[in-house]
Amino acid sequence: MNLMSDHIKSLPTLGVGASLSLSSDPDPVSLVKARGGPAFVEYAGLVDVDAIIDEVDRVRAAGAPVLYHPSYINFCGSYPNSATWLEETAKHIDAVGSAWFAQDVAYCFWEAGSGYSTSLGYFIPPVFNQASLEKAIERVKEVQALVPVTVAVEPPPLTFYAGSMSLFEFFGELANRTDCAILLDMGHLVSYEMASGKKVKEALDKLPCERVVEVHIAGGRLKEAADGPIYVDAHECAILEQTWNMLEAMLPELPNVKAVCYECEGVKESAVLKTLKRIRRVVSEKSVSESLIKHLEDTV
Repeated sequence: MNLMSDHIKSLPTLGVGASLSLSSDPDPVSLVKARGGPAFVEYAGLVDVDAIIDEVDRVRAAGAPVLYHPSYINFCGSYPNSATWLEETAKHIDAVGSAWFAQDVAYCFWEAGSGYSTSLGYFIPPVFNQASLEKAIERVKEVQALVPVTVAVEPPPLTFYAGSMSLFEFFGELANRTDCAILLDMGHLVSYEMASGKKVKEALDKLPCERVVEVHIAGGRLKEAADGPIYVDAHECAILEQTWNMLEAMLPELPNVKAVCYECEGVKESAVLKTLKRIRRVVSEKSVSESLIKHLEDTV
């Protein structure tokens, strides 16, 4: 097992927060000011920081730090990222004070140039084999060369699985060879189990658990298919029990989690606050991250 790098050890603990779109419901400022609201706000946004800085400043003025979590970087595949976009990303991160930078390892664009994941309609996952891994390592290092903060890679949602490597084998080697952090989305892990027929914990020894700094939980729905149900990432929906169960199963394995984030775009504020309360309860009961537990205790 690789020792955790100093740049990962030194990341701040942010607690339990919410991930949303800044310009749509639920309103991030109202959430932050509410009793039991999020300790931080994570957001997706355009690469141009000037387009969103006023909204970010409102959140920070309300007392919450922010994390930037976009959807326009190829962390896999043979198409390189635009140096100009990466430089703008670095400018964006610096302007908003994002402590680290995370995104799904999936295709956002499928040709030379650059684009947002919405251009494809959704993330397209890589094939999980050695050849794809080598390309992912190349892409992550490409981003690290220009982005000034710790990079965290996230397994994407899967409606299908292809490859010879388990999810944790792929991401474990990717993280170790690039010295990056990891973000684990509990619904995405559920989607992997459904798509592959494998259990994530079967390959837990391949995952450098100390590199996992952030955990996501979000709503989803099941879609019937010929080979069984498919997990569909749907943040406006309720969190499935399978996803809650995954959170309870994984938290005891992750000693260095700095942030647990509820992705809640399109969810009513009252429902968000109720869900944040449940998340805090699960974290307090299951997490082994001393700094995360202390943050909860200090903010109650």
